[in-house]
Amino acid sequence: MISIEQALEHVIQYAVPKPAQSVPLEKSLGHVLWEDIFSDLDAPPHDQSLVDGYAVRSTDFCPRAIRAQEGSGNVELEILEEVTAGNIPTCRVESGRTIRVMTGVHVPEGADAVVMLEDVLWQREAGLSLGVARFATREVVAGQNIMPQATSLHRGQRVLPSRKRVRPAEIALLAQVGRTDVRVFGRPQVALLPTGDELVDVGFLPGPGKIRNSNGPMLAACARQFGAEVLDLGIGRDDREPLRAVMAQGLSADVLVISGGVSAGTLDLVPEVLEDLGVRQVFHKVNLKPGKPLWFGVADGVQGDREAGGSTLVFGLPGNPVSSFVCFQLFVSMALRRLGGEDLREPVAPRPSARLARPFEVRGDRVTYAPARLDWTEAGAVLDPVVWHGSGDIRGLVDANALAIFPEGGGHYEPGERILYHPLD
Repeated sequence: MISIEQALEHVIQYAVPKPAQSVPLEKSLGHVLWEDIFSDLDAPPHDQSLVDGYAVRSTDFCPRAIRAQEGSGNVELEILEEVTAGNIPTCRVESGRTIRVMTGVHVPEGADAVVMLEDVLWQREAGLSLGVARFATREVVAGQNIMPQATSLHRGQRVLPSRKRVRPAEIALLAQVGRTDVRVFGRPQVALLPTGDELVDVGFLPGPGKIRNSNGPMLAACARQFGAEVLDLGIGRDDREPLRAVMAQGLSADVLVISGGVSAGTLDLVPEVLEDLGVRQVFHKVNLKPGKPLWFGVADGVQGDREAGGSTLVFGLPGNPVSSFVCFQLFVSMALRRLGGEDLREPVAPRPSARLARPFEVRGDRVTYAPARLDWTEAGAVLDPVVWHGSGDIRGLVDANALAIFPEGGGHYEPGERILYHPLD
């Protein structure tokens, strides 16, 4: 039995990133960038108004200029034109004049500030111009309500680094810099095989001694959550030859995930069948609760249609659903992230911590990952272990958004103690 840290190091060691491929922008979501992305333009491309208002010269609002005006002492400026989105100014702003502009519009030549519409008392028609605007404000400074050219990004700037996962925000930025196609790491394919004679499909009512196959849909969702494509192999029965045939099919994927059949029972055939198929065991059993029976191995060489020289990573997860879920979150997810291109130079990153909400008792000699609820209060993060009845209790897992980590050896923990945790998406 090895430690969680050792197991993670082994997984990362054997997970080699997928080759690069070019995909259309609209299909890049969830991929990891293979290349650095550079901007082909300035953004904004010109000094830009941040508000709907009036482009002015700030010197028209200095005390001397205000005293020189007759009447109420409010600044009054002649309106030369109105510039709406998609258009550019045709006039220059001179002293005593202004141009009405909309948000995002090019700041007219001669103007060095924009006064918001809300700071204009009124506007009236006057002669051949669009009228006269009287301003309520007397405090205008140069640069007010203006975003200078290239504030956001400039031509030639690296705006996205390689190894960054593409989210909706990255999609917007890629579109802004004109990238219709993007070089990304390929998505890993995961073959899923829940095993056991006790399993029936979700649409059937279980008979005596039977249970519904909850692991299959759960693990498929986990794989997709971490950017993988899923190959559903159905349910593997506890019969050596049929099991061998379906596992061989799964070795065509980048990752084969099997649930059940890895403990010490009479029909726990998975390790033996994998050995028959030439899968090399890397480790079996981890100092983890739940999840001790975890099996990990590697099938080297060409398998099916995968690229020449590739290897298949094989995970044998415990059959109990919470054990299977925890092992996926801790180990399979790291393999998928690495295969998908993430740079995991420090696979065992420091865990965050939170204060324990209530007394909690931990039993056992292994490191325990207990489902818990993480909440944020005025005093900071608080971790509350959920009511959970063991590795078969899916209902308890649903209430959790984190896994509280308790060191091996067990013990009693008091409210307020700081506890490490693993966040769940």
